[in-house]
Amino acid sequence: MRFRTRLIMTYSLLVTVLISLLAFLFYQYNLRQIKALSLQDLDVLSKTMSNQLDEIVRPMQFITEFLLSDNRTLSAITTLTRADRTDPGLSYITLAKKEIQISFSTYCNDVNFYRVSFFSSAGDILSSNVRIHTISDGEGDPGYIPELPLVDAAEGKPVLLVPHLDTWSRRHPKRIFSMIRLIMGNNIPSYIEVQKSYDILESIFNLHYPNSIRVAVINGRGEIFYSQLEPKEQDLLLQTLADNRDPRNQPITRIGNNMAASSYSPYTDTYTVIVQNEGKMKATITAFSMITIGISLLLCLVSVFFIYGLSGRIIAPIGQLITRIEQTNLENLDCDVVIEYTDDELVQLCNSYNHLLKRLNHARRQEEQMSLLHLQAEFDALQAQVNPHFIYNVLNVISHRGVINHDEEICGICEKLASMLRYAAGTSQRLVTIREELDYLEGYLYLLKTRYRDKLEYTIDVEEAVQEQRIPKIVLQQFIENSITHGFKNLSRIMTLSVRGWIEGPYWYMEVRDNGGGFSETGKAALEQRMAEIKSRVGEANLNLDIGGMGLLNIYTRFLILFGDTVIFRLANAAEGAVVTIGMKKSPGTPIRDLRLPEPVAVEG
Repeated sequence: MRFRTRLIMTYSLLVTVLISLLAFLFYQYNLRQIKALSLQDLDVLSKTMSNQLDEIVRPMQFITEFLLSDNRTLSAITTLTRADRTDPGLSYITLAKKEIQISFSTYCNDVNFYRVSFFSSAGDILSSNVRIHTISDGEGDPGYIPELPLVDAAEGKPVLLVPHLDTWSRRHPKRIFSMIRLIMGNNIPSYIEVQKSYDILESIFNLHYPNSIRVAVINGRGEIFYSQLEPKEQDLLLQTLADNRDPRNQPITRIGNNMAASSYSPYTDTYTVIVQNEGKMKATITAFSMITIGISLLLCLVSVFFIYGLSGRIIAPIGQLITRIEQTNLENLDCDVVIEYTDDELVQLCNSYNHLLKRLNHARRQEEQMSLLHLQAEFDALQAQVNPHFIYNVLNVISHRGVINHDEEICGICEKLASMLRYAAGTSQRLVTIREELDYLEGYLYLLKTRYRDKLEYTIDVEEAVQEQRIPKIVLQQFIENSITHGFKNLSRIMTLSVRGWIEGPYWYMEVRDNGGGFSETGKAALEQRMAEIKSRVGEANLNLDIGGMGLLNIYTRFLILFGDTVIFRLANAAEGAVVTIGMKKSPGTPIRDLRLPEPVAVEG
């Protein structure tokens, strides 16, 4: 199959799969987002409607409390409910009813309520709104209200009744909802009822979104206070409320296949539930998604024609690049490939191949330099094996003389020095553990302590996990020697040295700190500049570095060559003295570059 054909087929298949996947993800994402926003809106709407219902009911309760707190009204009600009804002609009964009628028939009651009524089991019925036809006084039978046992059980607390036809009108009863309150302390049961028109509920809850968003209000007794739901949905809602152990703290989120949000009002003891049809929302999103997919497919077809035309322009320069690759050998690795083409992708491909040639040439030069370093290391190793034998013999003679003269300190010095020489001259290992390096360092500090006595104090505190890490030889000792040699010039204070090692995250750290004069600003800047140059030259595989000795720069170079850019090497001044910190990521200790480096034997401050 030709390249152009494969390119077009692959591109078409890829675009088709991507469009299908993106369309599916787009649909799911939009559905989740719209659901989340819709639920949030429904929740806000349910709380708003619940608060509005509270604000409507609140004045109804207030007017009952106001009437019962009025001494004249309460006195008239008491007189009426305790009067001897066997003598209906008594004037004080007429006066009491007139007083009650005056208290109820106020402008405030007339404007804010459909009806404010007083009735009793004796048949009394007194109403505020004279424009509404009311049954005659004496016919106010409380038995017309089936919820009256609930009112009696409330013992004077107001009870909100679900919407019903006006109890006290016979000609054209209007649909209302009301609050009834038992008047306590009377001989016969008497009540105050405040009514409001059902139209007020319609103005609050009717959103005019047919079959989309509907509202239902259920009271704590499981009675439907207001509903726009179908009978099956109402039954399902009531069952959901019954199954929900704590609907006040666990709002309703679904009613059947529809989304829902609920809000409970402890004031009116009602649940305001908003239900939204989820099917219509999905249909809208699906239609929008299909339009998006159609536009994407059309753009895909157009792009295929462009790919067909452009693919021919790609084949020619690729052929040139293939020819140049076949002609590449070790002799012309430093020659750049030039393709006369302006497309960014082909230029990038050509540049990448040129970078590959440079890396290969770089690796070849590095291998040559590694060979030179290997030869130098073998030479130094041979030299290190010859020189120590004479020194060991001399130390044995001195130690023997110390035994003869009963001088144990001379024996200890010779033993420590011999151990240090044996460690430094050993060539079997290129890397050692920090534990072995600390043993060597303790021998060196023993010799320093022997020399300086009370003028030298030191501490070593290294975590066990750090002691298993591997580093080149004679690193920590060189830090100590630099501190003694350079840090305490012209200072007469007690020399304090601290060696500390710890684990922090994925890195281990070793720190050498003294209380000397610290780094000078110029000296520290010069060291850091030289370290930056060494890092650059090591990165270019230019290892012919003239650094010499075992100073800080030599140690930094050895770490950088062995472990690469993972090395942490910091020079700093403390409040008193200098601090040198090394570290790297925790590892079994295998170096990044497996090199044979010479072990320097010279000492440089």
